[in-house]
Amino acid sequence: MSDLCVVLCTCPDKSHARDIACKAIEANLAACVNIVPGILSVYRWQGKVQQNSECQLVLKTHKEAVAALQKLVFKTHPYDVPEWIVLNADAAGDEYEKWIKSTVK
Repeated sequence: MSDLCVVLCTCPDKSHARDIACKAIEANLAACVNIVPGILSVYRWQGKVQQNSECQLVLKTHKEAVAALQKLVFKTHPYDVPEWIVLNADAAGDEYEKWIKSTVK
């Protein structure tokens, strides 16, 4: 069983996404962050159905870093309620897992 996690978090644009990604990498709280631009999110907010273009962040990290990573992201994020979904990685390639563990402090 792996101790790796994948965290999903949306951002309103590439600028915010890049800022959060760089801060997470610089703080050694994520080994890699993918920024997927051009997603369309449809959701209910304050009683109304909303549709917005967003970027999806896919952050690869270690379970021990998740709380500190969340604190950093929420401090930087422009949304009142940022998406924060932590997925446990039950399996990862051995070398990839070693790399993440050696990168995330």
